[in-house]
Amino acid sequence: MAFVRTVLLLLLQHLVLTSGFAVSGHHRHLHHSLLTDKAALLAFRKTVVHDPYSRLANWNEAVEVCNFTGVTCDRHHHRVLKLNLTNSELTGPLSPIISNLTGLRVLSLVQNHFFGIIPPELSSLRHLRSLQLDMNNLQGSLPESLSLLSNLTVITATNNNLKGELPPSLFSNCTSLRNVDLSYNFLTGKIPEEIGNCACLWTINLYNNQFTGQLPVSLTNISIELYNIDVEYNHLSGELPANIIGKLPQLSFLHLSYNHMVSHNNNTNLETFFIALANCTVLEELELAGMGLGGSIPSSIGRLSTKLKSLMLHENQIYGSIPSDIANLSALAVLNLTSNSLNGTISAEISRLLLLEQLFLSHNLFTGAIPVALGQLP
Repeated sequence: MAFVRTVLLLLLQHLVLTSGFAVSGHHRHLHHSLLTDKAALLAFRKTVVHDPYSRLANWNEAVEVCNFTGVTCDRHHHRVLKLNLTNSELTGPLSPIISNLTGLRVLSLVQNHFFGIIPPELSSLRHLRSLQLDMNNLQGSLPESLSLLSNLTVITATNNNLKGELPPSLFSNCTSLRNVDLSYNFLTGKIPEEIGNCACLWTINLYNNQFTGQLPVSLTNISIELYNIDVEYNHLSGELPANIIGKLPQLSFLHLSYNHMVSHNNNTNLETFFIALANCTVLEELELAGMGLGGSIPSSIGRLSTKLKSLMLHENQIYGSIPSDIANLSALAVLNLTSNSLNGTISAEISRLLLLEQLFLSHNLFTGAIPVALGQLP
């Protein structure tokens, strides 16, 4: 998933910059705006208390602002469009002075040591398309004022110390939003139903938080675009969301592991969910591990996407045998059924999975011999 996210972010940043170079207006007004941008950046530098790689060494009055490290201006050098200080290891508070860069399209402060809250004043950056604050020491909650950034396509703030609930207003004006990644924080409460307003959303990453409740049914409103849902390691509950997943035909990655979900019919029936999954015809990864799911693996598993590469069902309460239909998953590279209550003999049909690289069957109740054919997998 890390590779997919990286490719998407690079693509989105390219689209953001190429669509934002032309800035109209009177020349003298724009020149004045560039002076304002420079003043804001110099003020921002003063709040940085540690710059181990001297990334900001040329941020001074003698240097043209468009030549500052990490700064990109539009082609006419009228406004600062992009501030990218990724991997700079800078330390200091995340100063609201950045909000004076009102022409900014991209703000990337990934992998630094900025602390304090996310300034509500960032809502002044009305042209902002990409906001990336990952891997810092930011605290507090996500400001409701971010809902005013109607041009956002990317918002990521992974690996921080953010707390509180996701403000529903964040998704009230999100027609351009493509990528939401708030993983590895301490966010609580329910995932807002309003997320269904984001009709162009591609990917939702909210794993490693403390969300409760169920996946919002409103996700079905974005069925045309949504290709990734990763909400692993939360406290989500309820039945496996067959009513939602079956209406997301473009879904390629579904990660629900380590929540508190159950299978249908009082945690005895996996078939309802697997039948719904058959509608996800481009599904590549399915992770349902560590939830104590009950029921047997249905024969309908053989009707899942022929593009499925990874199937994680370990650490559950699944019983019965492995159906021979699993051999229909011709692209499968990883199959993990460890730590269940599977019994009977190990199906020799698994040997038909010619692309299989990793097979985990330990801690079950299998009997009989290991099929010789498994030793012939290339």
